[in-house]
Amino acid sequence: FQGHIADITLKLGTCEKLFRTPIPLGYTRYSVRVLFVWLSLLPFALVDTFDTFGNGTWWEDKPQPVLVFAMLFIGFIFLSIEDIAVQIEEPFTILPLERHCDWLEQDVNDMMAINLLLDD
Repeated sequence: FQGHIADITLKLGTCEKLFRTPIPLGYTRYSVRVLFVWLSLLPFALVDTFDTFGNGTWWEDKPQPVLVFAMLFIGFIFLSIEDIAVQIEEPFTILPLERHCDWLEQDVNDMMAINLLLDD
């Protein structure tokens, strides 16, 4: 019984250490800025690639929004990955910890009750 309590206390200490260790704000800001600059400059790099995209097709003489759609898709994917990274940096804000604490409290109470019954 004491081993289980010590194990739970050790894991709680690890969670508190993770919770109290801040992610530097500069890291998040820097990654967003680099992503913004990269996404801003990417159309200039892709314009030659998509310049001849419609040649030889029925829409050769029409406006070709392929670069715009490609940029929207790439931007959505990378900004979504960045948002997921921010959420992973702060896992305790999105996890249902109250429910886990209630379960843990119930388990500890059950273990204490069983221990009292066995000691009698």
